[in-house]
Amino acid sequence: MATVEKRYALVARALTEAIADGRHPVGSVLPTEFELAEQFAVSRSTVRAAMQELQASGLVSRKRNAGTRVEAAAPTRGGNGFTQALNTIEAVQQFGTETERHVQRVADVVADRDLAGQLGCQPGRRWLCISSLRMIPGDTTRTPICWTDVYIDGAFADEVRAKMDGHHEIFGTLVEKISGRRFVEIRQDISAVGVSKVMAEPLKTEVGAHALSIRRQYLFASSELAEVSLSVHPADRFRYSTRLTRS
Repeated sequence: MATVEKRYALVARALTEAIADGRHPVGSVLPTEFELAEQFAVSRSTVRAAMQELQASGLVSRKRNAGTRVEAAAPTRGGNGFTQALNTIEAVQQFGTETERHVQRVADVVADRDLAGQLGCQPGRRWLCISSLRMIPGDTTRTPICWTDVYIDGAFADEVRAKMDGHHEIFGTLVEKISGRRFVEIRQDISAVGVSKVMAEPLKTEVGAHALSIRRQYLFASSELAEVSLSVHPADRFRYSTRLTRS
């Protein structure tokens, strides 16, 4: 009898081929876990393991209450990339549920002129800075997707520190819970950078390696800036996808 490991690998391989053949085109939603379990005559836990394999390969993304969405027709290079299709604030928030956060350091900072320029705020503003590595669950290489510095308005620092260990979504959702307010806008800027000496070893890459830098500013109503994230993604581990439609 095939083992569970072999069964999930067979299911993952069959779905990978179906995606490559166009039977499940990019942008479509895969059948439910229950439907796939019936189709392949396996348990739902086996299907779930197969889905983790596809997700680790960058083929699909999973969103609570919205199913499993096909994001690419072929695995990303090296099997440890991450494909992100973003068009709503909720899609950005989903990133936190699809990856693991490994906190590296937590510090209170005051923005000097250089940091203020990076964040888009006034010098002298106080922030709580949380630096983390992001990993894909189930990736046996333990190769990080990115290094992220999250800057949270100092007004929320104490409560965020107290609650962050039990919070597995992005910190923006925690700030919303603490403040009782919702972010109405995320402003995003993407630029090409080289990996710094500080980040190279944790990211398992070389100093100066090509990377994408993503800045996201989280704003309440009236353009009130309450959080900023600065992420550095080695170039071979991230693909940003959008879909354009004619109005």
